[in-house]
Amino acid sequence: FHTIINNYSSLLNPNSGYRGNSSAWYDKKSFALKFSEKQCFRNFDCAKRWNLNAEYKERTFMRNKISYDLFSMFSENNYAPQIIYASVYLNNNYNGIYTLTERVDAKRLKLAKNDTNAVLFKEAPISFPTEEHEKRHKEFIEFYHWHEFFKAFPEKGFKKLIAESYYNQRHPSIKKSNKKQVIHELTDFIFYSSDEDFNNEQIFNTYFDLTNVIDWHLLLLISNNSDGLAKNFYIYKLNKNTPFRFSPWDYDHGYGRDGDGELNDTSFIDVSRVKLLDRLLKTNALDYKRKLYNRFIYLKTNNILTYPTINKMIDENTNILTLSMSENNTKWPIDSISTLKGSSFDDEVLLLKKWIKMRLVRVENYLHTLSTSK
Repeated sequence: FHTIINNYSSLLNPNSGYRGNSSAWYDKKSFALKFSEKQCFRNFDCAKRWNLNAEYKERTFMRNKISYDLFSMFSENNYAPQIIYASVYLNNNYNGIYTLTERVDAKRLKLAKNDTNAVLFKEAPISFPTEEHEKRHKEFIEFYHWHEFFKAFPEKGFKKLIAESYYNQRHPSIKKSNKKQVIHELTDFIFYSSDEDFNNEQIFNTYFDLTNVIDWHLLLLISNNSDGLAKNFYIYKLNKNTPFRFSPWDYDHGYGRDGDGELNDTSFIDVSRVKLLDRLLKTNALDYKRKLYNRFIYLKTNNILTYPTINKMIDENTNILTLSMSENNTKWPIDSISTLKGSSFDDEVLLLKKWIKMRLVRVENYLHTLSTSK
């Protein structure tokens, strides 16, 4: 465990503060930290900005970490944030276990500094056709103006939110260069390219890294994270010579429990909500169904997508978390969450293990059937 806040408080920038939307209403807050100088944690790259996630309703504290670790293990070309666990103190008062999480930004992704084609978007609206973007953007702005939640934002923060809310451009600065046309070009390709062009690997790979798309698809299926379909992902382009890649974000939903904590051990997420994946599956462009199944088998054969591997990851996290779990649960009783009443940390870990064991079999069967379908 790392001890956060008290021993770093003198270095915190005043712009540090709460983070999250719906989670900001919880008593246990998440924090966006900005330090006056770079801070180094474990073997992570040193940086000024870090996130402290409260994981208030996710009482294994593992769903994000396992998701990110798996995605990184799939391929060296995949990027997902690294996580370590932290005990957080506010004004010398213990505030619980947090996940200290790398931010997804241009530096950590190693985007080319002087390349105007290098871009980063969070939750880019790539599942909506190009002609809807302008209308939807105006509706976003209207929503932010009347919704009570956003009235507490300072004027500077609110203006920034209005400017960035729809396309969610994170690099370059939108003040420096507005890159919304890049999203228009992507959605034009997803929705309106000819079947011949969409099925042309050379053309497709100028837009998206196919292997990375498959890995992201597999992570969605294994986690059953419905919240990761239209949002909770980044897309980025390293330089003019590379296609767009996906990076996962916020995977505390799924793995047997929905975002509200309700049990969900049988459903399959509706990937048709992701228009890129929907078109790949419906047209079977690039022999996508077979490649999706073969990729799963490759990761299974290489001892990544196997129950023993993920079970070991869970055990390693459990051994760390157990050191401070009693103190955390005294501060934040698990029974305070209605959907988790009667449960415990050990119960939640067991549920996670059972889910993984069952889910890997179900996903493999689903993908095998899919690969043989017309």
